[in-house]
Amino acid sequence: MTATVLLATLLAAPAGDPSAVLKSLEHAGRALKTMQASFLETKVIVLLDEKQESRGTVMMHIPGRLRWDYETPRPSVLLIKHDKFARYIPSSKQVFRGSARGEADLLVGFGPGAAGLGKKYQVTLVGEEAVEGRGTHVLDLKPKAGDSGLFSAIRLWVDKERSIPLQTRLTEPTGDHTTIRFEKVRINEALPAKAFDLDLPGDVVELK
Repeated sequence: MTATVLLATLLAAPAGDPSAVLKSLEHAGRALKTMQASFLETKVIVLLDEKQESRGTVMMHIPGRLRWDYETPRPSVLLIKHDKFARYIPSSKQVFRGSARGEADLLVGFGPGAAGLGKKYQVTLVGEEAVEGRGTHVLDLKPKAGDSGLFSAIRLWVDKERSIPLQTRLTEPTGDHTTIRFEKVRINEALPAKAFDLDLPGDVVELK
């Protein structure tokens, strides 16, 4: 599907119909091999009326490999490979390991998984918004009955030009929510050879 055909499909879709945006996400997702970007993550804890901001970089390699490097305010690394996660905190020399659950939703809408969004979620096209000067389609995703996860709702801001998420908001059942804005996104460029290896010190403490 060419960019011209995608644009024509989007223009022909009825107002409020998310199907054309989902098709564009699916098309871009099937072509995606690697992604790397900077990010700004803003977490809101409703009960405490508290907002926490983090910055860092993210890398993705299809299939199933993700790496989040948190640089500020507290350095850490989140690595996901083959449905397993490892979170390393250098300040305490601790690494936490376990099975990946909702961690993969941090990059929902990227890669081949975008093809199944309509099956897993009830999808609503909310409208259009600008994110850092770029036009986006705004989608609301709610898990269908029997398909629960860590998040009760997800909102995606999908770049009109490249059909990839520029921003994601993940809402937990408590109402707490995390918004991740992706910046300087690069698609299908070579990643470092050991991008998905953790360089751990000899005295690291392993926790599960």
